[in-house]
Amino acid sequence: MEDFRALLAAAHQRGIRIILDLPVNHTSDRHPWFLRAAEEPDSPYRDYYVWSDGPADGYTEKNGAWYESRFVDSMPDLNLDNPAVRQEIEDILRFWLEDVGADGFRLDAVTSYYTGDRNRNVEFLTWLGDTAHAIAPECYLVGEAWDNLSAIQVYAQSSIDSFFLFPMSQSEGWIAKVLGIRNSRPGAMLGQYLTELQEALPSSIPAPFLENHDTGRTVGFTGRDDPARTKMAGGLLCMMPGSVFIYYGQEIGMVGSGDDPNKRIGMLWSSQEDTTSPPPGVTKLEYAYPSVADQEADPGSILNYYKAALTLRARFPAIARGRTEVLPTEDERLCLAVRSWEDSDVLLAVNPSREAAAYNLGDPAYNVLAASLVTGAEPVTLEGGTLTLPAYSIAILTRGE
Repeated sequence: MEDFRALLAAAHQRGIRIILDLPVNHTSDRHPWFLRAAEEPDSPYRDYYVWSDGPADGYTEKNGAWYESRFVDSMPDLNLDNPAVRQEIEDILRFWLEDVGADGFRLDAVTSYYTGDRNRNVEFLTWLGDTAHAIAPECYLVGEAWDNLSAIQVYAQSSIDSFFLFPMSQSEGWIAKVLGIRNSRPGAMLGQYLTELQEALPSSIPAPFLENHDTGRTVGFTGRDDPARTKMAGGLLCMMPGSVFIYYGQEIGMVGSGDDPNKRIGMLWSSQEDTTSPPPGVTKLEYAYPSVADQEADPGSILNYYKAALTLRARFPAIARGRTEVLPTEDERLCLAVRSWEDSDVLLAVNPSREAAAYNLGDPAYNVLAASLVTGAEPVTLEGGTLTLPAYSIAILTRGE
């Protein structure tokens, strides 16, 4: 705790906020609550969990009774209808937010609070969000709702600030589809996804991401021999509205798939010999691209591309905070979208295709090439109203005088 408090203080001095993972769906089967509940049927802790008198799907036997354990036997599910359990959760929130000074939480497995009952999940999330914000009004809460966009739209009706945008992530997600090798209309597809997102979550904060500790790494669908495509996946991520999440190692092109431990190997800071030992159960230990130290020294590295993309995101707040209006284009390889926030607006011009494209802006309102993001040596240019975008490139245009 001393180390963590020091970390918080140092982060806050730099304007960095830290949120913590908070699983309130279950405890360990070694938790004192559960040990008492399993051994003492008359204990008040018995009702901290969900029990059955007979076998049932998703339940595990213990001392002649069956407890709910939807994930694995070692994770007994809590009874979230019990006022005592909710008081315990409130005490946990208060400890981290008030006593320690953390800035919020990632809420684990929010679709599993009440298995198969979305309405009750939303009710509980509303209670949880209201309780946390009453303790610390500025705290940030992001929920892991591993579901499609229409379901996330329902969860967004709770008082949770944000939800991870699972439809965008992984090898079957939006960005993977946009960057598909056989996709002849990647810009049009990107515009369609941006429009769907705007319509589904007009007031909630999306949490776009590409990979996490449960999913295969991005390089699995971009290709470990295609750094330009890997960069472009990161560029598209960084141009999404909302609060972007980057899983450690994504920014240097780390690999990992299959068993969960393979997705959680040590960050390659320098040499592999100096890297943290892998977790138990790893069946494949490898790194597709150089270390952080090597990539920092290479201007064309994946890492420096991510830095440039995040710099643009910070420079133009409308990218993260603004509403999106996708503009019609005849060239379906390209996507043009206006992002507007308060008194600022920018035009994002994206070429997610494998070939260069030129587009005549006509008599444009956005006539200043303010910034660009490229994956290779060819630059973005704007000459005589014609915007030329190399393969896998992004341009940010603003209004001139």
